[in-house]
Amino acid sequence: MARTRRNRRRRRGRFSFLLKLFGFLVAVAAMVAAITLFFRMDHIAVSGNERYSEEEVVAASGLATGGNLYFLNKFDVKEAIFAQLPYVEEVRINRKLPDTLLIEVRECKACAGVSNGAGVWLISDQGKLLEETAAPPEGCPLVTGAALIEPAASKKMDFGDAAAFRAGVVLTLLRAADERRMRENIGSIDISDETALNFTYLGRFAVRFPWTADVGYKLESLATVVDYLEDNETGRIDLMTEGKASFIPE
Repeated sequence: MARTRRNRRRRRGRFSFLLKLFGFLVAVAAMVAAITLFFRMDHIAVSGNERYSEEEVVAASGLATGGNLYFLNKFDVKEAIFAQLPYVEEVRINRKLPDTLLIEVRECKACAGVSNGAGVWLISDQGKLLEETAAPPEGCPLVTGAALIEPAASKKMDFGDAAAFRAGVVLTLLRAADERRMRENIGSIDISDETALNFTYLGRFAVRFPWTADVGYKLESLATVVDYLEDNETGRIDLMTEGKASFIPE
């Protein structure tokens, strides 16, 4: 008799557990259904875009109205936009309840071109490959002296491990020159020399300084030298020695 009562209690305990589990699953299903119903994505708004249309940004995101505001993967959406729209440099995604998704993009501009055989790959100041063209636009220096490895839109500029440091210095030069409003005066940048960075300036000067130099300081030294020269003077400006600038006229 005692054994029978214990068996009944066990059965009631298992039944109670299953009933609680079923109730929990029903509650979860009801919650998911409520979220799906009340947070439906009926509108997608895009801002910050200039080069690309709103339709292009939405298409690149892979999103469509009718989805759910909370079930989307923001990381995947951003990566999809970066991969398909090379000139997009930053993406922010926010929800505006009850039914709108906000996509804010920041686009970049070409700051230089990298010679690549018959064509030129335009790059951002962060080294992102933007598109291949016949020549860089006005105001964008041309980088020569090394071959890009497997270039493709939205990939990083890559010259291989041997020239990785030099690639970083080139980007530093481009950003520092832009801050000082000097970039548009740089015509070409040659990175083939392992000992020094060489570039042309104002169409009149060949400039040279060490790869390990303080780029900002060297640009300020260059500007100082040029200010002392006459407008018709041409030649080489050597900044290889620390604290010293030499002008060698043609």
